Amino acid sequence: MMALLKMFLRAFLLLQFAMQFLDGAEPQNCHGGVPGTPGHNGLPGRDGRDGKDGAIGPKGEKGEPGVNGQGTPGKAGPAGPTGDKGERGPPGQPSLPARENIADSLKSEIQHLNAKISMIEKAVSFSTFRKVGQKYYVTDGIEASFDNGMKYCKDFGGVIVLPSTALENQALLKVLVSSGLSNKKQFIRVTDRETEGQFVDTEGKQLTFTNWGPGQPDDYKGAQDCGTITDTGLWDDVGCNGQHPIICEIEIR
Repeated sequence: MMALLKMFLRAFLLLQFAMQFLDGAEPQNCHGGVPGTPGHNGLPGRDGRDGKDGAIGPKGEKGEPGVNGQGTPGKAGPAGPTGDKGERGPPGQPSLPARENIADSLKSEIQHLNAKISMIEKAVSFSTFRKVGQKYYVTDGIEASFDNGMKYCKDFGGVIVLPSTALENQALLKVLVSSGLSNKKQFIRVTDRETEGQFVDTEGKQLTFTNWGPGQPDDYKGAQDCGTITDTGLWDDVGCNGQHPIICEIEIR
């Protein structure tokens, strides 16, 4: 045990001597010799205590802008004042029932126009025709009895002519001249077959305009129940079964 202790002390002394030599201290009673090779670095020491806070450094450079991002919405503010009234917007589309009504109305108008065109086509198909207001006076110069003349005009959508004003009476005279029939009396749509002496139209309506010649109608020999017009524009009564030129009146509505 003593030997072991002596060995330990000797090693300790040698270690101290080596440390003094490494630190550059000259050992006592020793001459300077040749330096030995440097030893290996020792292990790092423990971290020292934190020093006192130093002075605040200068302000750093401005950093790069951050990524854009919308923050959460804030609380709703108070309602602002009422703004000016805006311009009126365009009309909206009609509702389905309204569209159907419009479609029906258009169909009705188209049908009416087609019927009107058809009547005009019939009127201008005659050799002589003249537009008088909303009517056409037309003729091909045929002659017939009063009743057959009514049937003839009906086939073309019309009736035997009946002037209802002085202007229409003058227009009828022009048709008589242009058709070459002015030397003959033309039937007009008046009759007193229902009540003798009371001439009405073929629908039984009272006449609003007449242009009877002097002493007419006279019901000569009690057999004159239908009316005619002469080349002077005056009216006269004649027998209904006689053959007279037929001029039809086609109304375009």
